[in-house]
Amino acid sequence: MVDILLKRYLWLIDTLRNKGEMTYDEIATSWERSAANDDGSSLSKRTLYNHCQAILKHFGIEISCRRGRRLNLYYIVNPDELKGNGLNSWLIENYSLSTLLGENSDIADKIILEDIPSGRLYLAEVLKALMNFQKLKISYRNFSGRGYDDIDVEPLCVKLFKRRWYMLVKLSSNGQFRIFALDRVSKMEITDRHYAYPRGFSAQEFFAPYFGISALTGDTPQQIIFRAYAELPGYLKSLPMHHSQKVISQNDSYTEFSINVAPTFEFIQEILLHRDQIEIISPIDLRNKIRGIINNIQKLYENTI
Repeated sequence: MVDILLKRYLWLIDTLRNKGEMTYDEIATSWERSAANDDGSSLSKRTLYNHCQAILKHFGIEISCRRGRRLNLYYIVNPDELKGNGLNSWLIENYSLSTLLGENSDIADKIILEDIPSGRLYLAEVLKALMNFQKLKISYRNFSGRGYDDIDVEPLCVKLFKRRWYMLVKLSSNGQFRIFALDRVSKMEITDRHYAYPRGFSAQEFFAPYFGISALTGDTPQQIIFRAYAELPGYLKSLPMHHSQKVISQNDSYTEFSINVAPTFEFIQEILLHRDQIEIISPIDLRNKIRGIINNIQKLYENTI
């Protein structure tokens, strides 16, 4: 029942987001014709009202009715709640994509998607523990073989990055923070022991100074200036590398950007990913570090195999 209601809520939000303003009759007709309406049910005014109240409670999205002389129009009062990288935006976008793909199942062999290896591993357990403030008992090994066996952890948040789900936890034994990839957890159990979520802790703020999930390396955020060449500026403007990214200047040869992040291993990997289309200008120590990496790569290819 919960899944059915969630699908209806997401359908209503997505429909109003795309249509703008709609009368009750237009909404009811759209629901009758929707692929999401599996049981062919109708949408009464009372049900629509209840859906609007539930959406406000669970998503913080307010749907109101603008009453006129001839038409009463339903609309989303606070559309900004659907923007950005928040959970609401993620849910709506994924629902829209799922609906679109479902409507085109006849050409499924022509639609190629990326798999998320850890998407189905333990995520439900982590979310349930987060919801109820219950400790988890886990066993974990990283790719080098180091890890933990049957330790109690207190989940603080989950984050999706480059097709893997990660969870930030606090170790119950010493209070230290750790970040675990869910696809490297070998065992997980929700315990009956509860914990107090840290007062004032913000998962968004915790990860804000970093690119990716390397937030426990000790690197401090700093302003980094880089130049992008060829077609890369267009890509970076349409899909910024980080929320702090800004355009400083541009000309026919390159666009200069600034970004405020910690220069972690993951950030350097991202820079190297773009090969000769990106150049670090400052700070100079980061520029020299990347130059050293490029020199080491060159040495690997100097000898003929």
